[in-house]
Amino acid sequence: MTFLLKEAGRRSRRLARQACDVALLWPLRSLLRQAAHLLGNDRAFASADRRLLEDHILPHFAAAPEPLSVLFVGVHWYTRRCEQVLSAHRYRTIDIDPRAARHGSTQGHVTASATEVASHFPPASVDLVVVNGVFGWGLNDRAQVEAAARGFFEVLREGGDLVVGWNDIIGRRPHPVAPALEAAGFARAEFPPLATQVIAVPGSNRHRFEFFRKPRRAW
Repeated sequence: MTFLLKEAGRRSRRLARQACDVALLWPLRSLLRQAAHLLGNDRAFASADRRLLEDHILPHFAAAPEPLSVLFVGVHWYTRRCEQVLSAHRYRTIDIDPRAARHGSTQGHVTASATEVASHFPPASVDLVVVNGVFGWGLNDRAQVEAAARGFFEVLREGGDLVVGWNDIIGRRPHPVAPALEAAGFARAEFPPLATQVIAVPGSNRHRFEFFRKPRRAW
């Protein structure tokens, strides 16, 4: 019993430190990033997960020999480089906030919730869906997560990929995403360059990238 109480105490202290780090560091990092953006340097003070997405994950898909149809969910000024990385492909975006439209794709942007994606894109019309920093930042509860999962599955072609990024911290953990995606029909997939299905990014926001695929039907 004493051991369990000590473990519980240590866990509580770790969680408290984590919450404190997030509360202190995120506002400062956000201010620095915005200041750098105004000075024309969108890459300065970029988080480790943002660099991983832009420098490794997206370039892997950008290297596909045939043009892909890409849907990027959730946009802001700091996502503009994603379109540059995927410039050889058809790149479209969706965001629920009308103010975000100016940061959307020049090839096509939709102002709508990710839960409504199947209402705006035809079935089996997309090769890659990227959802980073949306689950836990608007898509939070079970109904929202499950509706988005079903929509992503519907618009993806068989064999299409889904990349999900979310923060595994207090206050930003959504309803469990992976079970909702698997219930919608997705299977976990490996990210070939790192031979892993999940990337846990070091840092106070405990960001995770998870990879899924819409299976091909067996005939």
